[in-house]
Amino acid sequence: MALADAIQTLCEQVLTDLREAHDYYEATKIAWSTVEGAVEKGEHFTFHNAVTGSVYSETEIVSKVNGYVSRQLAEATFVSFLSIFENFIFEFLRLWLTAYPQILSSKKLDYKIVLEAADIEAITLHVVNKELNEILYERPAGWFAYLEEKAKLGYPTSDEIERISEAKACRDALAHNRGVASKTYLSKAGKLAQFVDGERVEIIEPYHRAIWDLLCQVVAKISNAAIAKVS
Repeated sequence: MALADAIQTLCEQVLTDLREAHDYYEATKIAWSTVEGAVEKGEHFTFHNAVTGSVYSETEIVSKVNGYVSRQLAEATFVSFLSIFENFIFEFLRLWLTAYPQILSSKKLDYKIVLEAADIEAITLHVVNKELNEILYERPAGWFAYLEEKAKLGYPTSDEIERISEAKACRDALAHNRGVASKTYLSKAGKLAQFVDGERVEIIEPYHRAIWDLLCQVVAKISNAAIAKVS
């Protein structure tokens, strides 16, 4: 597959994944709203979680809806948005470096790898994967600096990078620190930090939507710039 076609396919799949994640968010809110409406009309039921042993009446379930939506649902989908985007960045870089392996011509390679490789494509893939593994745990600013160095697309902008960095800092706090901001969050988020050390990260709906919009835009911008360049 030509590089432009591969990038287009990747872009379309990532945007589909982001749309589906947001559809899940909205559909789940509607489902909970439907439950609330049914209870208001006088319907009775009991919820029993066979796994945890928890048992709730319909009124007890309704009392939890706001928390379920504003915390568990918002946080889970927000983390999903960032994970989908991160995967896009590294899949894009894998496509680009594989298409232009001369970019990595200065890299050293264990001769054993060369001897055991099936062909030159296998060697290239090994070098590319090793390179990407080395930058995987860098902060977003490092990802995008690498992207610009290797592809020279001019995207994302410095403002977009700062916003993505703050969002990634929120995601990391949710995933690795029980949702509590720390000095690590402040360092990663930079001047756009929303929370102080020890404060619970809160993914309010306008922010949730704004980050989703941002990630969709950046995926499209990077993809379109790359396709225009290789075409």
